[in-house]
Amino acid sequence: MKTSKLIFIVLVGTIALLILVTTLDLRINGRKFSDINSDFKVKKQSLKLFKTLYIINSMNVTLVKNDSSFLEITSLKDSLSPKVNFAINEDTLKISDFEKLWHSNASIRIHATNSLRQVLLKNSNLTLLGFSTEALSLTIDKSNVVLSESEPHQSRIHFLEILANNHSNVYGREFYVDSIGIALQHSEVSLDGITNKLGGTLSDSSRIQARQPQEVWLKKDAASKININDY
Repeated sequence: MKTSKLIFIVLVGTIALLILVTTLDLRINGRKFSDINSDFKVKKQSLKLFKTLYIINSMNVTLVKNDSSFLEITSLKDSLSPKVNFAINEDTLKISDFEKLWHSNASIRIHATNSLRQVLLKNSNLTLLGFSTEALSLTIDKSNVVLSESEPHQSRIHFLEILANNHSNVYGREFYVDSIGIALQHSEVSLDGITNKLGGTLSDSSRIQARQPQEVWLKKDAASKININDY
């Protein structure tokens, strides 16, 4: 067999293989992005305005900004709707015992207005997605918080207070906060977003990592660590 003919056969085989891989990839990606939503159902629950959000023993919870207050509970279509323990007492919304162990395919999305001023977490996980407000206080105990963008340059908080203790963690990614005040006790904060002012205290083996703000005032004990990156 001539070398040129052999090269041609190999080339045709390679192209055929690439077409097959691309076809399979399109089918897989089509499943991921177009069909996956059809497997889930969403239940909405209207809420009156609240100033404080208190979450206990709960996972798979997301907080977003909206012009009105309501809950979205997402779960598999063919499953029973998960029970969500929530109540509003005066100006406080309390959500409890929505644990990932029992709700691995279910989630809660909390839509809050400008009236929200304080978030309290105990043994819980919360994601703030594209959330903007003038001032917000996070008080977290043995909990995890993620600050994340849903769209570029969408999130902006003028003042954010973080009071974290008992092995709590806060992680901010591509999130803009003008001024942050922290009080960490045996907890960690990692801020990859933009912050103009950063101040506060660290104790009991706490740690903070952040981009270089314009103004920094931090005080720590011997067991805690501060890492300010200039990038």
